[in-house]
Amino acid sequence: MTLFKGSPDAPLHEAFMAFVSDEESYQVARAVAGEMGWSGAVVQRGGAGDVLEMLGGGTPAPKLLLVDLDGTANPFATVARLASMAGGDTRLVGLGTANDIDLYRDLISAGAADYLVKPLLPESLHQVIRSASQAPKRTQQTQAEPGRLVVVVGVRGGVGASTVAVNTAWLSAHEFKRKTALLDLDLHFGTDTLALDLEPGRGLREALETPNRLDSLLVASSMVSESERLSVLGAEEPVEDTVSFGPTAVGALLEELRGNYELVVVDLPRHLLPANRAVLGSAEQVILVSELSLAGIRDTARLAAAIKVLGGPACVVVASRAGGSRKPQVDRATFERGIQGKVAFLVPDDEKTVGTAANQGKAVAALSPGSAVVKALRELTRQVSGAPAPAKKGLLGWFKRDGA
Repeated sequence: MTLFKGSPDAPLHEAFMAFVSDEESYQVARAVAGEMGWSGAVVQRGGAGDVLEMLGGGTPAPKLLLVDLDGTANPFATVARLASMAGGDTRLVGLGTANDIDLYRDLISAGAADYLVKPLLPESLHQVIRSASQAPKRTQQTQAEPGRLVVVVGVRGGVGASTVAVNTAWLSAHEFKRKTALLDLDLHFGTDTLALDLEPGRGLREALETPNRLDSLLVASSMVSESERLSVLGAEEPVEDTVSFGPTAVGALLEELRGNYELVVVDLPRHLLPANRAVLGSAEQVILVSELSLAGIRDTARLAAAIKVLGGPACVVVASRAGGSRKPQVDRATFERGIQGKVAFLVPDDEKTVGTAANQGKAVAALSPGSAVVKALRELTRQVSGAPAPAKKGLLGWFKRDGA
């Protein structure tokens, strides 16, 4: 019988590999591999940690992978991570001393195809090889539509871009019922978790610095849940540390997030724009937040032009802190002439409400849902999340957009 199309000398990812820790299992696996005409090199001493290192280093996963789980602190989490890294074409079989039906069910639900109890018997290993060879080829399933990607950039420091990002994500999750992820890419001074009274997770830096080890389990364990529908991914790295990561790392992270969330909101520091061409290219919306000032005109125009060159979509310009007790340096019409474009949304100046929300660690929308600030951000969120327009007229009240 021909198993795993190809010759006995086919690459490892076309056949079988085993990582086992005890001598008896090692000898049985080598004997069976020899009977199948495979090199003894496909059987190695080791366990789950060695397999994770191998897959993380870019070695293709075999069609059938036998992994010794003895000594693994959390077999369920380990198998879930192995299955994610190996991919859907690999049949993952666990091996261990525990003879527990609950463990077996957990491992199957985590992505294992089977679980063998030691001592490893030649007949058992032959059976899983036969099962792998007879398993029907997986049909290509329709890829789920990836979540919408919205990037928020402040054209200058202190213009309220993080307030826009946090409240857009909060409104998307709580009012528009979208499963939403908020990603703060300012790893040293980001405030998105602080604004929601959350402790930042500990995995964002690892995910960005070692993208080859990135998988759904690592991302999920790094995120902090604000609610059932809103999760936040941020960091608070030591100021003296240099954190280096490339565009492929952010792209891989966003691909993982968009596969699990309906809306992904990225709070992106402006100095990271040049290194994130791929992020801008896949974004449905880029929101530029500026105050109405001469410096705001200059920097909005420069960033909008740069984003166009980098392959991003047309920008949505948000003028923050408009009106209120502090008169802006320039009016809306002057600002629009300066940037040669429209201000799509005006967010009014309400320092008291925004300050109270910050002090309490709450989204402004949670603290004061009827405020003028939230009315503006609600309509912004509705547009960028793709939610339907409100049924009631007059919901926006004071709100002006597109020159109205």
